[in-house]
Amino acid sequence: MVQRLSDDGLLDQAVDLFLVTDMLDVGQFRSALPPEHRDTPIALYFHENQLTFPAHPERPPGDWDRHYAFINVMSALLADAVWFNSEYHRTAFLEAIPPWLRTLPSPRPVQPDVAIRRKSRVLPIGLEEDVVGFQGRTDRFGDGPPVIAWNHRWEHDKGPLAFLELLRSVRDQGLAFRLCVVGQSFKTSPDAFDVMRRELDAEVVHWGYAESRSTYLELLASSDIALVTAHHDFYGISVLESAALGLEVVAPCELAYPDHFPQEELVKREQLQDRLAEVLNGRRNGVWKCAALKKSWEQVAPEWYKAAQEVRTDKKMSEVGVPRAGR
Repeated sequence: MVQRLSDDGLLDQAVDLFLVTDMLDVGQFRSALPPEHRDTPIALYFHENQLTFPAHPERPPGDWDRHYAFINVMSALLADAVWFNSEYHRTAFLEAIPPWLRTLPSPRPVQPDVAIRRKSRVLPIGLEEDVVGFQGRTDRFGDGPPVIAWNHRWEHDKGPLAFLELLRSVRDQGLAFRLCVVGQSFKTSPDAFDVMRRELDAEVVHWGYAESRSTYLELLASSDIALVTAHHDFYGISVLESAALGLEVVAPCELAYPDHFPQEELVKREQLQDRLAEVLNGRRNGVWKCAALKKSWEQVAPEWYKAAQEVRTDKKMSEVGVPRAGR
């Protein structure tokens, strides 16, 4: 990476800040920089992390490779600032460090979670303008029962089996719905999707990856309900997009969702079936879109600029011996 930056001439000028993701080893990156850039502040952004990423729910746990978790923690210690996409993510990561640390041989870092917390903050990912100012069609599916949308990756951590079981439950109650399934699929997808396609073929109004961003937005905006069954979501951009496009959200009061939506509108997992039934019967709440639009780039970008400026200021003050202010 440093070689490419150098080849492109990007290191021939002053750099205000390196903004890097959690996939990078900050220590190696800084040591590879030319000497004139080794004091440039580095902000590490956690969109995911390998310390608390969940195990596969349908596969026996194997030996955990702690190497990537170690890189995450050490990178957070070495970075000048550590930013997370949600408060849920920040809390989960910091609380996981002490028990993880006890699995390592001595000598160990002393209270790395305390040091990381002091320089950490939450900076949400912004919703794109094409969602916030959506102007496309919203009538692709015509008249009929409400359309329930799936707009996540086709992977186990998004809860496809729980999604299928909830659809079965409300269908057995005699409640009518239609089904729009989009999202990225991979070479191997959970069996729940094959079963869903077979069992609910009569309800399906769309199935498969949208061929373009505009088509995806029109499919989603033409749906009515975003049913969320994920057991892993550090942020939930697809849920925010659904809410911003006007869908009624049925989601658990867990993971990152309380960071975005009023706690009282989220439910316990065992109550998802009852809430879905209520929504299919006509229950609607206008809080979802208003809450989601607070995460537009227009709203959150100033926080990013402010955070970047503070990192630069803190770095300059530390270079002249002034201690950083705690947060």
